[in-house]
Amino acid sequence: MNFFKKIFTSNKVVSTKPHSKTEITEELSENKPNEFYGSNFEAKYRDKPFYIHKYCRMDGEWIEAGEKILIIRIDKVYGHTFMSVLIKAEKSGVLEWTLAEDQLLSNGTKMYNLYNKGEYENENSINKTEFKHIFYINEPKHTFGKWFKSDGDFVEKGEAIYEFKTLNSKTHIHKAEKQGFIDIKEPDKIYSLEKNELLYIIRTSDEKRIQEKFINEPDIIIDEFNNSTIIKWNRVSSKFSISNGVCSKSNNYITDFIFSFIYFQNNDYIVFSFNPKQIKPKQNDKINFLFENNEQIEFELSGNSISSRNRLNEKIFEYKSLITESELNLFANVDFKKWKITLSNDEKEILGGEIGGDKNYESKNNLNIVIKKYTQEYLKLIKENVQNYQPLMIRNGKKTNEKKLDICFVYLMNDTSNGYYKIGISNKPKYREKTLQSEKPTIEMVISKKYPIRKIAESFEKSLHKAYANKRIRGEWFELDETDVEHITESLK
Repeated sequence: MNFFKKIFTSNKVVSTKPHSKTEITEELSENKPNEFYGSNFEAKYRDKPFYIHKYCRMDGEWIEAGEKILIIRIDKVYGHTFMSVLIKAEKSGVLEWTLAEDQLLSNGTKMYNLYNKGEYENENSINKTEFKHIFYINEPKHTFGKWFKSDGDFVEKGEAIYEFKTLNSKTHIHKAEKQGFIDIKEPDKIYSLEKNELLYIIRTSDEKRIQEKFINEPDIIIDEFNNSTIIKWNRVSSKFSISNGVCSKSNNYITDFIFSFIYFQNNDYIVFSFNPKQIKPKQNDKINFLFENNEQIEFELSGNSISSRNRLNEKIFEYKSLITESELNLFANVDFKKWKITLSNDEKEILGGEIGGDKNYESKNNLNIVIKKYTQEYLKLIKENVQNYQPLMIRNGKKTNEKKLDICFVYLMNDTSNGYYKIGISNKPKYREKTLQSEKPTIEMVISKKYPIRKIAESFEKSLHKAYANKRIRGEWFELDETDVEHITESLK
């Protein structure tokens, strides 16, 4: 019997209903095992359509001879019932998906390819810039324990990533196969753990995770009566969330604080949303934002709040305040540190901002990424959609775009654990170095240069970022070589 016969005569056409099955017994014609031919099936099935139901292993994954590759579905799905054929690998190799789920099969269609190691460009290998960790343990039962890392963390090879238990209740610790930024598929995963399940991806850059998970969907309205543009949001900073603002929690986890940016009546506004069951701010109450460079922005709530409903039909109160160009640039380019709500009438202060209010960006690192990305995309939308855009320069009669004699430094720091360099600005670079070292002790200052005002420092920093844009890892971190470091050092002397 040829090998292709072995594949099909050793598997069955089955229904998803228990004990409902029909064996294929017809002799099969001689064809290549990875190609589909309807003539390989019994005559009673040949006039029915055949579809790719699903692949059993990930594209680019190594597969052993005899392991399951894909399931072919025969005819339509009736309720939860369908007939299927299981296809197994005729040899070992790196699997390439050649078809899409539910694709109709025709004679001669190639269903998959198997390559030797190093031949397939999408091979899942630790030597690639992207490596998928797939849970693959030959035991009938295993349960997930906990994550030791947060989504988006930079991990070193050998660091503990997650914990799981096998059937005998023995605890196992899985460790990272390589260094890089971790993209966790289910940060809030509990209990269930399936064989061949994709648990996380490690990449040399974090940009793909950020773009895929933190999606901002604008709602742009052209008001032809007033000849103006309105920019609001259908969704902010999440692939699945229905929030229309950036959400964070108070330090005691009791209060949700949501803010967003809108363009309305030819002005930029920041909008604050509050759940009245948690907090009821009033006029003249204040909201302060503190950034890692020690700059602050204060907003005083004025006018009456607007009562509305969020996407979950919960009642919320909204206040909005004008926001200046320099304040938007702070949100877009400088790491956010914390916020404070001052309830004057209640003589109470609420601190927060260390914890993201959405499960997709609970960590402080992700919250910072979300705020910067969201603000940058808002500013880009404004420039693309508003003609003759004129941002606000002064709010409440005070200049907010710079301070007198605002001395500022451009600095270069090195993370000795991975060789990456940070090009940034700060009023107090030594303080900035210490705050980063508290998170990662391997960070060291290489050089810094003082400028008389922040505007000049920002201009030089942007020039360096542009010059080395092709070496950007994420944010202000770059993968520089010795020559690059030498050139930047010379520029900052």
